[in-house]
Amino acid sequence: MNQINIPYKLRILDSNKAVAQELINFIKEQGYSKIALITTKTPNYLITNELEIALFDHVEKLKTFQVITPSIAYVNQLTLNDFDLVIGIGGGKVIDTAKYAAHVNKIPCVSIPTVVSNDGICSPIAVLKEKQNKYSSLGATMPIALIVPLHLIKDSDPENIISGVGDLLTNLSAIEDWKLASSENGEFIDDYSVMISKNAALSVFSEIKNSILLHKPKEKFLKDNLTLIIESLALSGIAMEIAGTSRPASGAEHLISHSIDELFGSMNTHGMQVAFGMYLVSFIRMEMGYISSEQFNEIRAVLRYLGVPLTIEKSGLSKEQILDAILHAPNTRAERYTVLNKVKLEKNYLSDMLDKLFGNKVTVSITN
Repeated sequence: MNQINIPYKLRILDSNKAVAQELINFIKEQGYSKIALITTKTPNYLITNELEIALFDHVEKLKTFQVITPSIAYVNQLTLNDFDLVIGIGGGKVIDTAKYAAHVNKIPCVSIPTVVSNDGICSPIAVLKEKQNKYSSLGATMPIALIVPLHLIKDSDPENIISGVGDLLTNLSAIEDWKLASSENGEFIDDYSVMISKNAALSVFSEIKNSILLHKPKEKFLKDNLTLIIESLALSGIAMEIAGTSRPASGAEHLISHSIDELFGSMNTHGMQVAFGMYLVSFIRMEMGYISSEQFNEIRAVLRYLGVPLTIEKSGLSKEQILDAILHAPNTRAERYTVLNKVKLEKNYLSDMLDKLFGNKVTVSITN
């Protein structure tokens, strides 16, 4: 049985001073003394500079590494053999860089996200550039602590938070694919990780449904549910750690997003792109009888509320490009069985399906 490493410290704090003190206490408790900070330019003036000053008198060695290009090549040239702790401070790519660097160098890491644009803030997976338009999903060190500067998240671009919500909601799609792989191919499915992943996503999904019913603006939804969103993203990462795979949070919708990246370059934030993928595969599931039209309608309403592009024009892709992305998607991770292995991957058939989806006048509504 694989060893499961769940972060035993989750702190959501309201000031740089509180984050610094929590970090100092943690380092003293655990006996770390040689600290590598991995960050970028923006977090420097937001929080990293203050953390450097606060930590200086409490450690033996402290060095800050500025990430220029978050990639596998960048991590491979880092020299961290003389450090006993990596701290990632910044957005998703920086946190992924820190987690993968910790993995390569076999040392623990701490995650301090300044934005919450995906579930990578607390997961054993890092997605880093391998070559042009090609990203690899890599095993990484699960953070031993997640310390969240809530005040910085509140002040970050709301689109980053929306991206995080989009990434989180796709857990519901990923779980359907995992169940399908289990029933069709006998793939092992971890019920406990499914429960955590599903409930993390459903808690936010339900709040969005309530916001729609109450005609609550998206900005108000974000403000009222920010802590829930952060905690749910952390749970999503923990579900992956328990499962020993990204299955609880990555299915056909992520394969379509990877396909878009490889074929055309990223068209949107990760969360918006995988949520668009969820929209496509949810329609496929409805057409194949896996979900009802009512379930699809509900998914569509929630995604529309978030601002996920639900038309060809808003997607930034042509119909032909969307077709190519769907057809190529299974190749991005051939071993991952999804609903795309069940649907007829034939261009004319999918073209007719897209015509039906994007020309479909399905009523977008939420009912009590």
